[in-house]
Amino acid sequence: MGYRAFCLRNENRYLRYARARSLDPGLARGVVDSLLCALVDEWPRIITSDRPASEAWKMLAPRVAAAVGEGQRAPGGRRDTVHQTLEGLEADVFVLRYRMSLSPAETADLMGLEVPEVTVALRRGMSMLLGPRELIRRTPARPTRRQST
Repeated sequence: MGYRAFCLRNENRYLRYARARSLDPGLARGVVDSLLCALVDEWPRIITSDRPASEAWKMLAPRVAAAVGEGQRAPGGRRDTVHQTLEGLEADVFVLRYRMSLSPAETADLMGLEVPEVTVALRRGMSMLLGPRELIRRTPARPTRRQST
């Protein structure tokens, strides 16, 4: 896949991700545009990697995080509570899956992962959100009668 096709395929989803992370539309556009410009310079390395989408994602996520961290939220926009609660991969997968309603396959495709990696990240994130489970108290087992022979 060429650079232009890659960008056409992913640009809108990158914008949606930046918006889902609470950036206002103009700032989201600026972050994605800066990523697409950076991809041009890195394209020969990216396209020859095993997972070009993963390489691009590794460049996008920190750019969005930096913009969000600088308090450039949309006026009246919601806070990025997912990334305040979860970290890295788990947080990004949650945003893509549950805020953007991407399927696990679409999430994997956008991030350059395999579907099982997305599934594991979702489960790990859910576990982190729910906290340690309470132990189930078992009632003591009744002693069994031994039959005499």
